[in-house]
Amino acid sequence: MTKILIVDDDPIYHKMIAHAIESLGFERATASNGREGLEKAREMKPDLVITDLMMPEMGGYDLARALRREAQFAHIPILVLTSKTDLEDKLKSFEAGADDHLNKPFQSEELSVRVQALLRRAEHARETVPSQRKELAKIIAVHSLRGGTGSTSLAINLSVGLARVWKTTPLLLDLSMVAGQVALMLNMALRRTWSDIAHTLVDEIDYSILDSIISKHESGLAFIAAPALPTEAEQLAPESLGKAIDILRHHYDYIITDLSHDFGGLTLQALDAADEILLLVTPEMASVRAANVAIDTYAKLGYPPEKIRLVLNATFPKQGLSRDKIENALSMQVTVVIPYTAELFIEAINYGQPFVLAHPNEPITSLFEDLAFFLSKEEQKNNKPADPSEIWLRVYKRYSDKRKV
Repeated sequence: MTKILIVDDDPIYHKMIAHAIESLGFERATASNGREGLEKAREMKPDLVITDLMMPEMGGYDLARALRREAQFAHIPILVLTSKTDLEDKLKSFEAGADDHLNKPFQSEELSVRVQALLRRAEHARETVPSQRKELAKIIAVHSLRGGTGSTSLAINLSVGLARVWKTTPLLLDLSMVAGQVALMLNMALRRTWSDIAHTLVDEIDYSILDSIISKHESGLAFIAAPALPTEAEQLAPESLGKAIDILRHHYDYIITDLSHDFGGLTLQALDAADEILLLVTPEMASVRAANVAIDTYAKLGYPPEKIRLVLNATFPKQGLSRDKIENALSMQVTVVIPYTAELFIEAINYGQPFVLAHPNEPITSLFEDLAFFLSKEEQKNNKPADPSEIWLRVYKRYSDKRKV
């Protein structure tokens, strides 16, 4: 039976709400404040919560946030029912995680209709969880032991490039847990992060829980953001990340991981799962030395050499180490050189707009489109799409022109 939890400090409204939905035949429970409501929710596992805003001990905003932090309540509908009528109050309700907002006093018929609509929407969401793919995602890790090399810029623009070439939805995982910037660099509000599932038991993690923390960007890219606060950075266990990646790779064509500048537990989980690792280096001695340490560590971890690709990012225009010197020092060939384009990188960061979107005709955008194609699955590269994207046609033309030379 469908279960409804009513949270309000006024007993009269308990009765009014119960009367409004009585004909629907739902099981009901009540609480007098947000703290009691949270405890009741954990006991009864409601299908929908109706809550007031202004209550003692814990108000409706805090209750909504607390419910959304727990994986078991990530998808249940929350209806705010309040006498606060300002637009700002409605926006705060939605920001806290509510699905709908209805003013007091209310019409019983309207409340009944809204409750039914929310329940139908939740049921539809459960039924439309993406099915598993026959082919697993290709996982590409972006890594550097030295900060300031442009790892996040590479991860974001590569991900958007893959989305545009193949008309697919790549998933970008921000695993720079102390200072992750993916959400900021996409100009996206930071609503849900890895910290929201950090306390979920490994055995309880499933796709619906992970889907509750996935955000969508207008480019077609999906991402999971890193926590906003350093105090939340250490909460996600490596085992939880490993379970998450195992589940997510069944639902996406590509997963890109933007890693911390270390070999911590989360980084190792992502590196182990990766099909390819993009090791980013800049043309200066400290970066080359850090890259050498990374390459040595990869070897000790048993990663085959073909799993590693060296990416050179020219972060300054003059006096940098040459490509030949870097390749000789690392005993590895550079796969791609990202040319010095500081203005575009800085603009992209400051305005939260990846340059492959903001500057489609720039040479660096063509470079990233080609890189996305180069790093794609072999079966995709070897077969023309039934409905090729404009970006795919551009890449293919450049590829054909090079072969003619």
